[in-house]
Amino acid sequence: MVVILIFQLCGLQTYAEPGAPFGSTLALLWCIGNCIVYAGVLAYCFIERRWLFADARTGTGINVIPFIKSSITVVTHLVVLVEAILARGIYRALDVRVTSVDGTLGELAGRKAGPLFAKARAQFRNKLLLFGAFCCAIELGILVLVYRNPAHRVIWCLTVPSLVTIRMKHLHHAYHIDRLTARFGVLREQMESLAIGQAISPGQLELTGDKVPPKLTSLDRWKMNAGPRPAIIDPWTLRNPAGPKHLRQIFATKSTYLTLWHAAKDLNGCCVYSQLANLLQNFIQCTCDLYSLYSLLYLNQLGDIFGFILSIVATFTALGIVLAACENCKNQVGQLGLLLYKRRGDETDLLAKMIESFSLLLQHTPIYFSLGGFFDMDFMLLKEIAAAITTYMVIFIQFMPKEEPGTDTTAGTLLSNMSLTNTTLSLKPE
Repeated sequence: MVVILIFQLCGLQTYAEPGAPFGSTLALLWCIGNCIVYAGVLAYCFIERRWLFADARTGTGINVIPFIKSSITVVTHLVVLVEAILARGIYRALDVRVTSVDGTLGELAGRKAGPLFAKARAQFRNKLLLFGAFCCAIELGILVLVYRNPAHRVIWCLTVPSLVTIRMKHLHHAYHIDRLTARFGVLREQMESLAIGQAISPGQLELTGDKVPPKLTSLDRWKMNAGPRPAIIDPWTLRNPAGPKHLRQIFATKSTYLTLWHAAKDLNGCCVYSQLANLLQNFIQCTCDLYSLYSLLYLNQLGDIFGFILSIVATFTALGIVLAACENCKNQVGQLGLLLYKRRGDETDLLAKMIESFSLLLQHTPIYFSLGGFFDMDFMLLKEIAAAITTYMVIFIQFMPKEEPGTDTTAGTLLSNMSLTNTTLSLKPE
């Protein structure tokens, strides 16, 4: 309940529980109101840009780096809110699809499924609260360390809600992935119990007592006297007392896996634009912060560098949480596939054949997380972002205006102009 409420306050979830239409309406209206407010904030930043982003070094024009970073942050916030409104039905269908397998998992795992789901919810709630406190502490620290000018404090007040919402969007994505991971974990435990179970072979089949078998023929006698050779199972004359239970379990496991696989596919499609905008904002913000950090280090102004370091740490922490959730979910499915090789059955083991079929299903329908096919959500994405930021930093440093630390450029310019004037006005004796 706390997690859903936080996401609703951020405007990331525009609906409530299935039996609360009034709460869903309030969440939708809150998100629409946030869109209107931050559209006004973006317009205000463009109108008052000469005051908010005035270049203190030259006294004329605007400082481009804070202007770009602030405007792209507010634009990304608007993209996240608009997609939350447009993808409202898809997110609802995703929740219904994920929770629809809980009954099947409860039948498969018995009383173990409920505590496992509760543990997963508690872990994510603690992670969300810790990250929220960490993010708020960082932003307050940046306010104290960096933004001392009144205009800078206005910029902080305008952009910090957008930064918090953008980072919470990563947590919102990780929330849905962790729900899938918890259910894949239950499936993995059930497949492990099936894989180490006893073999089911036609030699163990017994006659049924509730149905009268038809008259035996030569083919039927050959089936019954086949011995250890592979035999064709006749449902009229034979049955397996342990087989139907295990076969129902394997069929339920396969159907549950396919349902969760389609849920992961829906998740990949409903957050494409917001997450792409988030990645673009993270890239631009980190590049601008690193450029400002290098400039301060070059000028020996070490008092403000900690604010930029904290901003970079908070951004990469949020991105790392969602990428770690994706890796954890894929690892769960990978372990599910490895457990299937524990089954050592012969040609007559029917359960081994079903598990082999399920193994082929896992190979042909793996779990993956991507953003519309542009990027794969794994730790390699973090490496690619860091490499791209480094490349652009090398280019920006080459074009950065070089100034000697501790020198006053205004005074130097004035002295050069005075010397030029004296040289021009000097008279030559005849």
